[in-house]
Amino acid sequence: MTGNGNPYAGNPFSAVAVAITTDTMADHPMIETAAVSKAEQALREYLRSTPPLARTGNVIAISGDHGTGKTYLGLRLVQTARAESPPIHAMYLDVASDRFTGLYRRFIEHLGREGIRARVNDFYADVVADSLATGAAMDIASLVRNREIEPDEVVGGYQMMESALLRQVTVDLKRELGIITDNGVYATALALLLRPGFDDAVWDWFNGSAPHPALVERGVTHRINDEVSALDALGVFALLHGRKGRRFVLVVDEIDKILTGRTITTPVSKALQRLLQVFKDAGSFLVLSGLPEFRRALDSDVVQRISTVIRMPPLLANQVHTFAELAQRRERDLPYVHFPEAAVERMVKLVNGNPRQIINLCHALYRTAVEQGRDSVDTVMVEDEMRDRAGYVTREEVAAAIRDLLVRENISYSTEQYVGNQKSYVDFWIESAADSGFAILLADSVFTGDVADLLVRLRSVRAARDNVEVVLVVANVLDSDAARELTAHVLDKPVRYDPRSFTEDFQPLLRSLRQRYTGSPLDAIREWLVRIDLANATTRQMMEKLDRDMSRFSEETSLELATLRERTNVVNVTNTIHHGDAPDQVFPTSVAGLFHDALAGLDKLGHPDSLFDRVLGQAEDVSEHYRRVTQMLNRLAAKGIYEAAGAVSMLRRWIVSFSNAAASWYVTDGPAAHQPGLARARLDALCRTYERVTEAMPLSRIAPLVQLVTEGELDPIPAQTAQEAVQWQVREFTEQYRTLGAKVRELVLAELSAR
Repeated sequence: MTGNGNPYAGNPFSAVAVAITTDTMADHPMIETAAVSKAEQALREYLRSTPPLARTGNVIAISGDHGTGKTYLGLRLVQTARAESPPIHAMYLDVASDRFTGLYRRFIEHLGREGIRARVNDFYADVVADSLATGAAMDIASLVRNREIEPDEVVGGYQMMESALLRQVTVDLKRELGIITDNGVYATALALLLRPGFDDAVWDWFNGSAPHPALVERGVTHRINDEVSALDALGVFALLHGRKGRRFVLVVDEIDKILTGRTITTPVSKALQRLLQVFKDAGSFLVLSGLPEFRRALDSDVVQRISTVIRMPPLLANQVHTFAELAQRRERDLPYVHFPEAAVERMVKLVNGNPRQIINLCHALYRTAVEQGRDSVDTVMVEDEMRDRAGYVTREEVAAAIRDLLVRENISYSTEQYVGNQKSYVDFWIESAADSGFAILLADSVFTGDVADLLVRLRSVRAARDNVEVVLVVANVLDSDAARELTAHVLDKPVRYDPRSFTEDFQPLLRSLRQRYTGSPLDAIREWLVRIDLANATTRQMMEKLDRDMSRFSEETSLELATLRERTNVVNVTNTIHHGDAPDQVFPTSVAGLFHDALAGLDKLGHPDSLFDRVLGQAEDVSEHYRRVTQMLNRLAAKGIYEAAGAVSMLRRWIVSFSNAAASWYVTDGPAAHQPGLARARLDALCRTYERVTEAMPLSRIAPLVQLVTEGELDPIPAQTAQEAVQWQVREFTEQYRTLGAKVRELVLAELSAR
């Protein structure tokens, strides 16, 4: 770095560290690990095998947790294959459904009608060449077989009998496809692609439609609309693309979406087993990638057909240091920031070596260093950044999960009180007797520097009663060293909140407490009567408040209509934005769809319509109506709801502004952006501006509103289900929102290059 106070002008590290799954991939440095080397070595061995023969294919599995680099590695393998000379047919598919039928349809879409027809034409060329393989036509036969001359040209020129040749194509297809299926209808349908007038009927059937009468007449009667037929069809097309020594690489990412969370039936498992064997026998290279649990869902017969299992490991400090240097070396026009060994080791330890989180941290720390005029990051900056990330899971979210479990276990409790002096604050207090009880303490994140203050708090709580047991629940980062130091002072050990397993981890403890602290039946009745009386009083107050609020509904309706108009403008941007001198220069529908999807995703998160509709709907009796009103108003009173509503409004406004700016650029500068230059630089600056502002957006603050909407749709809802739903929805939208700029740039340039 040269001097202090340099403005933040860019970042060599990705803002979201998420691989954008398109046909092209940005040439960013990859963190080299043993797993990456192993995968690339397997691909190199496959590509270098000469000559490529049948039964020389390979099936490998890549497994790892979220953010460990599986997707990026899969894209890198595809990129490597396509860089061969001549290029290898390589395809990346990310699973978008929970069934193999969805995967099959994505596969067919990527192959395309002409791609399939070209492979069938290979059979036709062989049949024509065989018919010419005598006398003076032998040289022509060789040219046809090598596809230097198209078979149609020769058939017409030599007045060959086309119908007989096409019948032979069907015979050859049936013989070769017999490896994967004894159902000859696939061969019949494929051969019909070479006959004029059958294209649409065959293509519709391949995509799962009922067979056209013309196909039924020829024996094609079933549909490709279940998992077994979809897997068999996948094998058919894989076989077509891997024959005659032609190499074929297929990467299937997020395969866990299909394999986990359900029971794989025996017929489906057998079909999957056949598919993997086809890839090996056809000399193709298949990569199955997903979360570690996907392999546990496979039968042993399927697992045996996976040659290599590659596990994505956590990163080591030296690997992260090398990556940081490479990333900055590629952006020499940006200021240089040193990542010393101590800071890197701290980063790795706090995120358990997770690559995505490491890259996110590097991005944030680099930006902070440049903005503050620093030449280097240090451990204090690392811990400060991790503390700032505590908002990913708020204390309110964790408190709500604990509250739900306490209610479910019928345990009486009080919240947010001091049990002794001013340092004895507890988040939850469960009183067992006059001078004993159980305390639950919450913390956002805990580092080694926080241990001393926590110990003072723990000792104060214990000193306030004769007999106190304490549990510490940490919402976000729990330093392993701090956890070890605190374990001797709390019941069991500090609990790191994980929405996927919190109920399973915490519920047994609460049930044991209920058994220890349950009073007499009369005590329970008295407490229940008090609760009913308090609830009735609260309901009356809430009804009065609701009546006052009804007068504001007209204003809120007007605001909703304004929002709808904004949405309509974005949806119809392709029809409304033209350039006076270039009427054909219209904003692409596909790009407008990205903005539409982002707004739709935000509306799904931030509109508690179902909750309000249920409250104002007809109730069976007055008590039910009061219950609904009380429930809604209690939820609206939760911490963070109104802040979340403000954040959602700001996010929506930023998407709309970006869409308008992008459309304006397209109609004015788009025609000149086919090649690098000033027009394209303006697009880059526009998208970078969006990304920089997006980084500062308070995405974590929308979680309370998402929680409200989720609970309103699913009432009553188990606490664990609610937490998982909220975490998943916020995470999905965050990824969509923060990658919007990169996706818009990529899709706009792709549209322009296709013109």
